[in-house]
Amino acid sequence: MPTLNFVRWLFAACLALNLNPVSAVSLADLAADADADALAEALVRRRLAQDDLAPYHRIEVAVRDGVVTLTGSARTKTTLDAALREVEKVSGVERVEDRVKVEPNP
Repeated sequence: MPTLNFVRWLFAACLALNLNPVSAVSLADLAADADADALAEALVRRRLAQDDLAPYHRIEVAVRDGVVTLTGSARTKTTLDAALREVEKVSGVERVEDRVKVEPNP
């Protein structure tokens, strides 16, 4: 009876998903994480666009699971340090990965 085996397999799979909540991540949770990352990215970009920082860097921003990755270039180490301090102030930022190069003439 192949149908009975399939039904048993399906029942076992459903039971396993219900008992192991880690493997049963809901789409709502994934969407909430994506929304939080998008908001954090927008806030980081806004901070970096401040008049006192913007002319001195070309920094790209990516956010995933609260981790901000910065790439690009800054004219001075002081400018880079100021940018990093501003990014760390943003709500939703858990950690900052600095991959920005200091180049006086980017």
